[in-house]
Amino acid sequence: MKNAILIACLLFSPTLFAQQQPCPWYRFGHCGNQNESSIEGLPPEAPRSGVVITIDASKNDAYLFKDGQLVKRSKAATGSGKTLEKGEDVWMFHTPRGHMKVLRKIDDPVWRKPDWAFIEAGERVPPKESPKRFVKGKLGKYALDLGEGILIHGTDDLKSIGRSVSHGCIRLPDEMLEEVYKAARVGTDVYVFDSEPKQAAGERRGELDARK
Repeated sequence: MKNAILIACLLFSPTLFAQQQPCPWYRFGHCGNQNESSIEGLPPEAPRSGVVITIDASKNDAYLFKDGQLVKRSKAATGSGKTLEKGEDVWMFHTPRGHMKVLRKIDDPVWRKPDWAFIEAGERVPPKESPKRFVKGKLGKYALDLGEGILIHGTDDLKSIGRSVSHGCIRLPDEMLEEVYKAARVGTDVYVFDSEPKQAAGERRGELDARK
């Protein structure tokens, strides 16, 4: 009788054991009770204590967590993934994925325009210390330096928020930037990840573009 009951349960409850499967890494927050430890926007490897900043590059979402709890969320702008070539020089506008840390906090950052910015605009590249290279206000009121030329900063182009259009840096709207800047310290953990597989993310953007 016990065997008959067990067989009946398996026949009428085909999802009984499927629900015990681990949640795929790319489906944070979308597995219901499948994995209660997963938190949308917070990768499994990220600490559940202290301040953590995360960027979901496939959705262009930014998150601020404290002790594993969501403090604030907003849209962001990330790298376009495009390349620019000029002679033997090649620039790839990509936001790196993975674990980084805040190396510096910068008030009123001044953008020092690199060569590619002039080339992209079809302008002549000036000398390295030319006043034309220094632009105030372009990066917003604050910036967090993640190293290798990658910053989390503001923008004077609010239409870019929520899109993959930057040259590698992470742009935030003013309110989110201020909240993140105040919470962060030198050494604060930053995680940039893709919650959707690359193909699925591309298909999703294609569907959105088709609706416009």
